[in-house]
Amino acid sequence: MTLHYLALTALADRAVRLDRLRIADLTRLLADVADPFASEGGPEPLDWLEAEHHTILGVLRAAAREETLHTEVWQLAEALTALFLHHRHLGPWRESLELGATAAAEAMVPAAEARLRSLLSRPLMDLGEYEAARRELDTALACAEVSDHLVVRASVQEFSGRYWDRIDPSRAMAAYRSALELNTAAEEDRGAAIASYFLGCAQDAAGSSREALDTLRGAHEQFTAREDLRMAARVRMAIGLAHDHLDETPEAITALSEAAEVLRAQGATHYEAQALVALADLQERSQGDPREVRARRERALEIYEAGGSPQAEVLRERLEEGREQGPGEEPTAG
Repeated sequence: MTLHYLALTALADRAVRLDRLRIADLTRLLADVADPFASEGGPEPLDWLEAEHHTILGVLRAAAREETLHTEVWQLAEALTALFLHHRHLGPWRESLELGATAAAEAMVPAAEARLRSLLSRPLMDLGEYEAARRELDTALACAEVSDHLVVRASVQEFSGRYWDRIDPSRAMAAYRSALELNTAAEEDRGAAIASYFLGCAQDAAGSSREALDTLRGAHEQFTAREDLRMAARVRMAIGLAHDHLDETPEAITALSEAAEVLRAQGATHYEAQALVALADLQERSQGDPREVRARRERALEIYEAGGSPQAEVLRERLEEGREQGPGEEPTAG
């Protein structure tokens, strides 16, 4: 059963995005397996993962209790992450990565443990558990150094930068530059583009929005050339935010609107919600149509509620405040 779901989940993962960093080498396992996602009329990979992720998590739990299946557990947890990068089911994502990281440690595969623990920092941070995320990243950094896997080391630096974004933009930028250097040394172009994207976000957060736009446009060109529509749209959202910080409102609205549309089409609902919230806030400040503002926030709330995000409560309160004020009134300060 574990091998059955590992093969299908891995095929779905590859159908979503083939060039994503993976530690597991499943060439032999997948060699003789029919790929349902490549056949005419076959299921959409994200739809299949969404429908099956509770079952897959059950398989992970059962397999984790078997001492002989540590390798298969971490490989399945790694593949299942393809769903959660698009649909943020925070509880299941966290549990699957905890099971996978523990299994990778038991199997003594430091590159896999580093990858899974760095990924685990994301749902932990989304849940507001920042100290737990920092512990996972510290362990991931140590494992990455032991593995001597350049791309894994770069990836862990990138995830560390995401942690430092909250409290120390200069340290975040240093982490992203390190990730960029390591990816470039490894000739990992997609990883380098991702590091450039996050570096641009950090530059914007540090107040260097014009410099950030240059960095972000370069990353956008790289993702567009690779036909990586999801990441290109995320960069487009960051470009919109940088324009907003420069008080370039028309450019900001255009970029955020385009990003939200593409992210929805790509099934990247978590990032769609981020773009919608930013766009609603910007339209509200610039006296946009209050019905549009509310509709965008309601769609974002729907996404956050489905994923179990703490952001749902924040957004729900804002919608309630807007309902109390009425559609024609100015929002209260703060």
